[in-house]
This record gives sequence, C-alpha cells and structure tokens, in this order.
Amino acid sequence: MQEIGLSQQQQMRLRLNPKQVRFGRVLEMSAPEFEDEVRRAIDENPALEEVQPPEAELQTDEAGQEFNESAEDLQRADFANDDEIPSYRLNTPSDPNYEYREPTAVDENVSADELLMAQLTDFELSDNQREITRYVIGNLDSNGYLTRSAEEIADDIAMGAGMYVDVAQVNRAIDLVRSLDPAGIGARDLRDCLLLQLQRLEPVNEAISRATEIVRDRFDLFSRKRFDKIKEVMQLSDEQFADSLRVITSLNPKPASSLETVDSDDRLRHIVPDYNVDVTDDGQVIVQLAGRVPELAIEQSFNISDDPSAATSRREREAAAFIRARRDEAAEFIDMAHRRSNTLMAVIEAIIRLQPEFFRSFDRADLRPMVLRNIQELTGLDLSVISRATASKYMMTPQGMFALKSLFSEGVGDDGATSSHAIEQAIRAIIAAEDSANPLSDADICKQLKDKGMDVARRTVAKYRERLGFPIARLRRN
Repeated sequence: MQEIGLSQQQQMRLRLNPKQVRFGRVLEMSAPEFEDEVRRAIDENPALEEVQPPEAELQTDEAGQEFNESAEDLQRADFANDDEIPSYRLNTPSDPNYEYREPTAVDENVSADELLMAQLTDFELSDNQREITRYVIGNLDSNGYLTRSAEEIADDIAMGAGMYVDVAQVNRAIDLVRSLDPAGIGARDLRDCLLLQLQRLEPVNEAISRATEIVRDRFDLFSRKRFDKIKEVMQLSDEQFADSLRVITSLNPKPASSLETVDSDDRLRHIVPDYNVDVTDDGQVIVQLAGRVPELAIEQSFNISDDPSAATSRREREAAAFIRARRDEAAEFIDMAHRRSNTLMAVIEAIIRLQPEFFRSFDRADLRPMVLRNIQELTGLDLSVISRATASKYMMTPQGMFALKSLFSEGVGDDGATSSHAIEQAIRAIIAAEDSANPLSDADICKQLKDKGMDVARRTVAKYRERLGFPIARLRRN
C-alpha cells in the first residue's frame, strides 16, 4: 500500500529574463559582429533609425565650397590629361541608360583538392577510377597525409556513392595520388612523407643516399635527435652527416601547404580591434571604442501617445499596438547598445588602472597578476558580465594588437606577486640565450629564474616551457 505525503524543499535557482539573455549575447559580440547586429536591427525595425552627424549633411571641399563633382569627374581626375584616358573609357555606347562599370580583378581561389584533381587529366582513368581517386583525395588531411586505411575508404565509397569497390582498387588510387605533385602527398606519416620526397630528388648523390638510409632505417634515432648515435652506427664523419642533414631539413613536412591559395576568408581572418588605445607624451592613456556603430534614435513617426482611448476604430488600435511594440523594441535595443558601450569602457578602464606599468611599456613582462575578480572589485559588475565583455575582444595599441584575455594571469610563486606572463618571458629569454650545443634542463632554468628573484618549482618551469612550444633539452640540442 502506497502512502501519500507532503514535503517541503528549499532550492535556489537563477532565472534570467529574455532581456538579460539578449544583453549577454550582445556583450559577447566583437566590434564587427555588433556592427552587423545594429545594421540588421535597423533593417528589421522601422522604428529604429540612424542619426546622421551634422557634418554629413553637406559635403564640402578643403576650401569650404560645396562638393558637387560627379563620379565620372572623379574617375577622369585619375589621369593627367585626356590623352592618357584609355579608349574603352571614351568609346561608350550611345544608349543613354548605359552605366559604365570599372573593370575589377577577380581572385578565383582554387582548393587543394581541385588542384590535385586537375592533375588527373594526364592519366587515362575510367569513371570508377576517377571517383575512387576523388574519395582518396578528399580523405587527405590539412598537411596532405592520408591517415585512413584503404578498407575505411572503400566503406565510405560504398555508403556515400553506393558503389562497391575492393581494397585493391583503392590501393591503386592511393598509389596514383602518391605520384602527384607536390612530392609527399598521400603519405601515411612524416617518415613516409620524407621518403616520398627523397625518392624524387635528382641527381642522386651520396648525401641523398645517406639521408634516405637515415630516414628509412634510423628515423627513431633521428626524431629523438640522437645524432651521435646515428653517426656511430653508420660510421659517418661530422661533414658527411651534416650534408645528409641539410638534405633532410630541406624537405617539406607539410606538402599540402604548397597547394594552398591565398584566401582571406579561409586562411587569414583579420582581427578587428574593439578598442583603440593611445598614450600621450605625459603618459596619459587614452582609450576609445573602435568600430563604426552609428548613433541610434527612435524614428519620429513612432512617437505616438500611449493613451488607448485616442484610437477610435479597431484598425487604429491595431496600428497603435504595432507602433508601440516596434517603438519599445527600438528603445530596448538603444538601451542595450548604451549598456554595452558603458560596460566595455568600464572593463578596459579597470584593466588600465590595474596594469599601469604595462600600459606604459606594452611589454608582457610588465603584466601583474590579474583575474576577473580584480575587475569586479573595481567595477561592481558580475563575473559573468566581465567574462563576456573580455571574450574575443582586442585592443590596438602603439605596440600592436593585444587580446584582452591575454592580459589576465594567476600569480605564480609563494607570494603570488609574479605573473605567469613574466615567467614565460623569462623562460623564453633564457632558452634564446642558451648554448644550442648544450641546452639547459628544466632544473637549470629553474635555478636561473631563482637568481632573477622568481621562486618557482621545476614542474612549473616544465609547464610553461611546454606552453611556449619548447621541447625538452635533449630535443633542443643542435
């Protein structure tokens, strides 16, 4: 028999209203993203308009006269005289509706897969062979390596193209891809990639032969930089080994890199700063929000009375309700944009107050330990708000671009007065100055740091050394 009873529980829950959620999303946006958001809001909400600055109403030249040159006059001004104007600019059609468009260069970006597929025209392949080869090329990673097995590729073809192929056909396609340019494409690993390139080097000499033997038979020793052991086993002199080493180091460990085309969208994404920071001669730091966010206002026709009795008919009431809804949305967006600007400025001003030495030198070694809670103590903002305000935000300074997140660091050492940035800078300087023939161990680096007044443990040195991308001492030996 079941018993029915009542019980009480006390729970704490954090509920965010829709307005707080929208503000958090807007706060996380970078400057270009927020500009796009503002443009979208202006396009979608007729109650929101962009306020034009007074100087934009009338364009004047340097002498203060009204600027009324046409676009054609501006284009003709690019030439010293009429004799230099190209004929195609003068011989325009007689159609009065004809609009001249200046020819522009078009950058046609070609992918690495397309460049490899284009080489297949030199081979007589059936449709099935070409399709199998296309699948093999599609399975190459960003370095040009083929890390998947022939069996896995055969299964992909069966499921994706509905075409049954045996492993032997896939292996023939793999061999074909490995014969394409650049040498090394289709390799299974780094060792295989280097061997593929060594096989194509001509004319073959003793240095190439020794380099091939080192990569083929002594690659484990070579990867661990046990050069003395290689010279001992192969009975090579220092000069002979140096010649072979030059051959190996001239090879490309990432063959697909030579197939990459310049594509600003895919390969290089430009960072647009959210702040512009400058320092005056007397040391005063001036900071401004970057970007081209226009000033926003509510369109005049949406400023209607909120009195419901003013509308007499149903149509008028519906129209008034629509206008009020759009006006309220516009007012909320304008308030959100102002809150975003005020929050971002409060955060960057707090960072400047906490890092005065850095904003004088812009040297990471001068960064003091700083966490989000330090910003909270100065601004009173919530930690989640500060985290969003610093995420994906950059500032342009006289010494280059800095990510706001890179300015934060925990204190290192017993007293916590040294930032991790200072430790990293010191480790980088110590390794750069070391003897490459006898590199310093982590214990040696730890001792030198203690001599500089940075009391850190050896495991801490190892952690920061790995973060900086430096291998252990044995692998740094040259």
